[in-house]
Amino acid sequence: MTKKSDATRQHILETGRKLIAEQGFSSMGLSLLLKTAGVPKGSFYHYFDSKEHFGCVLVQQYLDEYLDTLDELFTSDGTSMREKLLQYWHLWANYQHSEDTSKHCLTVKLSAEIADISEDMRELLAQMATKVEQRIGDAIEVGVKDGSISAKIDARMTAQILYQMWLGASLVGKVTREKTPLYKALEVTEMMLPAP
Repeated sequence: MTKKSDATRQHILETGRKLIAEQGFSSMGLSLLLKTAGVPKGSFYHYFDSKEHFGCVLVQQYLDEYLDTLDELFTSDGTSMREKLLQYWHLWANYQHSEDTSKHCLTVKLSAEIADISEDMRELLAQMATKVEQRIGDAIEVGVKDGSISAKIDARMTAQILYQMWLGASLVGKVTREKTPLYKALEVTEMMLPAP
């Protein structure tokens, strides 16, 4: 693809991500996407076979960006891994309640909505959950090694429980439109990542 072609494809993806964050995947019609992006219908089908294919590309892009962000955040720089993990959860809480809905977690937004309507998108989201849990588990193990997290915890199980708790707290926060579930999740996270 040419640079202009790449830019058009990326513009459609970015526009779609914003619309999905505001309205959901099912509610976002292709005509609205194309009108908002300011591109003709043919442009969409030049880059994507279908709306579902578009959704898969968007989820994969989000997954890649999210994992890159985690890798950057969890890179050793002298800060204890426990502090980095708590920073991650604080960022999650702040983004989930940002006025800018495009910063909200796409996994939280899409999981319940598309799980029964797109097997391909569901599988990508399931892969994302597994990979994020692995990254968090790796970070907890580093925290045990650097002495900032107690060696008495099971890193893999703790990572899985924490990630699933945060997904649930984010969903409850959306339903209640309150920050309380995420604040409670922060309290529990601090208890589940005890210092030695």
